[in-house]
Amino acid sequence: MTTRRLIIPLLASLPLVVGCADYQAEFVNDERVATLATTSPDAASNLKNSLDAHFGTPNALVAWGALPIDFGEIGGTVISANGNSLRVSLETEPPDGLSNVAVVVETETPQNRTAGSYNADTRTLTLLEQEAAPAIAPGTSLRLIGHKLQAGRRLYMQHCMHCHGVTGDGNGPTARYIRNHRFNPLPRDYRRGLFKFTSTKIGFYASRDDLRRTVTQGLAGTYMPSFLLLKTDELDAIVEFIRFLAMRGEVERRLLDHLQPLMPSDDGTPPSDLADLEKELAVDTFNQAFADAASLVAEKWVNAEDPDNRVIPTTPRPPDTGKSRIRGRSLFVDTKINCAKCHGEGGRGNGAVLKDRQKIPGTDDKYPTPGLRDDWHKMIQPRNLTSGIFRGGRRPLDVFRRVTAGIKATPMGGFETNLTESERWDIVNYVLSIPIDGAFIDEHGHQYHGGDRSHAHHDHDKP
Repeated sequence: MTTRRLIIPLLASLPLVVGCADYQAEFVNDERVATLATTSPDAASNLKNSLDAHFGTPNALVAWGALPIDFGEIGGTVISANGNSLRVSLETEPPDGLSNVAVVVETETPQNRTAGSYNADTRTLTLLEQEAAPAIAPGTSLRLIGHKLQAGRRLYMQHCMHCHGVTGDGNGPTARYIRNHRFNPLPRDYRRGLFKFTSTKIGFYASRDDLRRTVTQGLAGTYMPSFLLLKTDELDAIVEFIRFLAMRGEVERRLLDHLQPLMPSDDGTPPSDLADLEKELAVDTFNQAFADAASLVAEKWVNAEDPDNRVIPTTPRPPDTGKSRIRGRSLFVDTKINCAKCHGEGGRGNGAVLKDRQKIPGTDDKYPTPGLRDDWHKMIQPRNLTSGIFRGGRRPLDVFRRVTAGIKATPMGGFETNLTESERWDIVNYVLSIPIDGAFIDEHGHQYHGGDRSHAHHDHDKP
């Protein structure tokens, strides 16, 4: 691996929300790593060591250049130097309390150092002691790397870790209290890179703007609150750290897929050709597999930022008229897309499909109980459209994007290829009208809620 990796240590004195010191925090590996260790301890150890080398630990994060992460970088020039004390001119002022970030000194042979402190009044950057470090001459360029990821990590530990966990596995210390009902959405597990509510097209990851919108607005009807009161730079830092955790988890999963032949069978029996497989998968091809995993993960996150991959309607939303709603209702119940099979004809989230046992992805088996599940195998309920609660946002554009690209990692598919934009807008007008005017439409084109005969209140229904 030839890409740049820089250690970004974090202060060990920072308190966690749960009252522990940072030195007790650690990333939790996928449970399959423990399974792998039962047959190939060396492969499991190699995997864990490689993750630590390229991503670091919560106390010493790594700025790995293969990842499309904004770690936070500030360039500068050395004005004068007295040992490890440098008077510098920086391109932008660093955040308050800058310390323990990586410093790249662009000498003839670049030095990787660590900042101890920075005094903004005197513009003095003090480096931590490093044995046999060459002297630094005036005029030398340098870069400070890592302050944004540091800030994101600190804010994440304050506001997010208690639900989403240190590793972003959705298993924080308070997550178990959310499991009081089978349809309560559990805290998101970031490690697969999957986020449900995005502005991107089918097959593309969430963009930074998508994650920022979720953190800012929260998810209506869930335990995910709004963090609107955080500053813009704080929100950006949290988003960057969430992306960092997601990329770590994705690389780990892809490597585990690479090492899958080393896993024991269901009865715990190791593979018969274990020694040969270990040499091939855990030694000869492991580094290339790691590089390939990182490259693929990076590509997916880069593509998510491409404006061409966003759902942007080119057809204006038609007026919210009765005719548009009727057209939307007809599409809603039509077998062409059949929204009613999940949401029910009355839009209450009680469609007939909930009585069926669904197939487990990647297998020929079905789940033991009926109902819908997401890609984390958790029970989910189709949206009750009569409630007026839309977790991904209730703007017409938000609903248009759900109809177009679906809800990622769920059975809610998108209809970009099945419906024209005008048809999707008609569905938007109909869906947004349901909480107020009802899901049903009578023979005279009047909307009504279940159990009502809306046409009975109009003159044309009188004798």
